[in-house]
Formats: sequence, structure tokens, C-alpha cells
Amino acid sequence: PALLKGAQHGWPCMNWTRDTLRSKFGWVDAKLEPKVEGRGNKTAYRELDDIAPRHRLNVSEYLRVEEGRNIYVVSILPQPMAWEVAHPSVLLCGSREFIADKSSKPPYKIGKHPYKHERGHPWMTHIFETNLWIASGKTRSQLHYDKEWNVNCLLSGRKRWFFLNPFEYSDDLHWARGKNFRPEDPLNNRWTDWVFLDPDSVDLIVQNKLRNMDFYEIIQEPGDCVFLPYAMLHQVEKLTDDLQVGVSWMFLPETLYDEAACGKAPLADDLPLAAMDTLYMYTGKGLIPQGYNDPLNFIQEIARAMRKHKHTHVTREVLTAIVTQDDAILASARDR
Repeated sequence: PALLKGAQHGWPCMNWTRDTLRSKFGWVDAKLEPKVEGRGNKTAYRELDDIAPRHRLNVSEYLRVEEGRNIYVVSILPQPMAWEVAHPSVLLCGSREFIADKSSKPPYKIGKHPYKHERGHPWMTHIFETNLWIASGKTRSQLHYDKEWNVNCLLSGRKRWFFLNPFEYSDDLHWARGKNFRPEDPLNNRWTDWVFLDPDSVDLIVQNKLRNMDFYEIIQEPGDCVFLPYAMLHQVEKLTDDLQVGVSWMFLPETLYDEAACGKAPLADDLPLAAMDTLYMYTGKGLIPQGYNDPLNFIQEIARAMRKHKHTHVTREVLTAIVTQDDAILASARDR
């Protein structure tokens, strides 16, 4: 991990107070989660279910009711807000010409990038998703990893970050899902996973192997951005009770640095985050495109199913089987 000190200083987002958020962005619809993360624990959502059964409020209404409540904006950053956030130039130069081919075996082959920049900016790192975080009081995540590279910028409040390298300790960790993390083939990790422990009270008798694990710790101040390598285990805790506002964004783990393209990149100044090429952008109203898969994964899954059944075109049966598998929302609507 890396700490980019003061990366957001001088940008309008540093002035996002309660009043500013209400007056400029109160109309923005946001998704909500519990302030104390409870992956796999449905009881964590009881208060949220009572306040906002759809787990969605606009920013103005959220700020009116959130103090002292276990509700937390964890949503997609809309474009009107993204114009006020910096994308540090040091994070440019993710190639749009080539990418690591995760269908090959490690060490991975290099393939053509599936999302070339339409205006010919090969230095513009392709962003997958951007996020917005708002809450007062205690917020705390579980110890987990994300499949993608992540950049998390704090605009107000203070946070403590804890990092653990899963490539060194994966066999000694109590994974919640199990077999999702693949240290020998990390580009094909099966989405996210987390470790069974209570971050507020770690039992070093049960989790005794943690005693001998090396870790990193960072204190994040307003204006700082934290850069997280993909698959890095991390746990985050807010250290103050005042309003905390943050933004983050992610890009695919296959992304590679492009030295040649970087020679043409505008490195002297930061670009607004909204100017970056983001796959899942959000206007602030309507569908909130959070947590979606790479569309190419869906296409490849359909292609594999067609080959398996020796079909030359997509059938209703194949499509239905794919979109209703596991815990998909459509699984409860199979006959519609």
C-alpha cells in the first residue's frame, strides 16, 4: 500500500461540509450500508431496514436522519460530484493498449486491452467504478480484500488502516467463503472474501497465528489518498465522531503500466475524476450501478455455456441458467 499525502488539497471536494452537501448535492440518491460492517450477518441491517427499507435515500434526507443511527452512505460517486475530486496524475499510465491475459497461466501473457480509449488517450487508466462514503460516528469494516486495485481518498475525518499480505499468510487465515483467494493465480480470485474475526476484539487464542504475522498500519488524514494493491487484506476504522466524507475508485487487476503511453500523459496537473474514462458512471439519479461484474466476464460465461451445449446462438435456457445461478436476484423470479 501507499499513502499519497494531501493529494486532494486545493480541490473543491475538501469543502464538502454538511451544508455544502445539502445545498449542492442533496438531490443525489445514494445506497446505504450499516456503519459497522457485518458481512454474512443479516442482523447488522435491522436498523437500516427500518429507516430505509430500500437501502436508499437522497443525500439531504440521509444527513437529516443519520446522526446516532447505524446507516452509512456506501454508494457510487455521481459525475456532478466527481468534477470536484482530483485524480492524482501519478495514477495515470495504466495501459489502454495491452492488459494481462487472465485466461493464460501465471506468469500471465500480455493481450490486447478490451476497452481502448475512444479518443486515443492510451495513458488514461480505465476506471471500473467510483464510490462515495459519508457518515458520522463510528464506522468500521471487516478484514477483507477486494479483487481490484483501489484508491481511497479521505476528505474529512481521520481513519486508521490495517493491512495484511494474504500471499504470505493465506493458509493460516480463517476465510469466510474459502477458496476464493487464489495465491497461485491471483488475477482469477473469485471475487472478494473476508476473515472471520471481530476487529473490535481480536481473540489471539482462537486466532493465535495472527501473533506472528507482519502487518502495515496507516493513519489517513483529510486530503490523503490510500493506494491499495489488488487482493490486499485491509480493515478500516474511523477515529473521530465528526462527519467523514470520502471517495474511492477501482480499476481491474489486469491493468499494466505503459511506459510509452506515459510519455504523452498530462502529468504536470491532476485531472478531475469525472474526466476519467469510467465504465460504470452514475448521474445521481436512477439505477445505482454498484458492485457489478466486468461485462466481458458475462459474455465469456455465455460463450462457455454455448460451447458446452454445442449451441451456435444464445438460447433462452442458457441465458436463464446463467442469470439465475447462485444468489442472483433473478434466482427468485425464474418463471417470469
